[in-house]
Amino acid sequence: MNFKALGETIGLEEDEYRELVELFLETGMADYNRLKGAFEAGDTQQVARSAHTIQGAAGNLGIMNVHEVAKRIELAAGENQLSSVAGEVDSLKGLFDEIARLVEA
Repeated sequence: MNFKALGETIGLEEDEYRELVELFLETGMADYNRLKGAFEAGDTQQVARSAHTIQGAAGNLGIMNVHEVAKRIELAAGENQLSSVAGEVDSLKGLFDEIARLVEA
């Protein structure tokens, strides 16, 4: 993940972009935890809302891998097909963890 290049695409300096990514991680993990709990409870509406929030924030920051996974989860939830995205829910957590490692580096 190239923080400098991604920041430039949205008109920010690298340090400004890193700050936004840190905020994204904070709020995104809270949204992920809501999504995961809703997923486990079978609450498709909450899964869709949480995935939509993550998708939008990631898209705004140009973090397209997170955006795409969250989009697939949102669409599946909207079609009451949560079982089809169980792996995606887990991979979303992995993406957040990977971003956190990169921010700390």
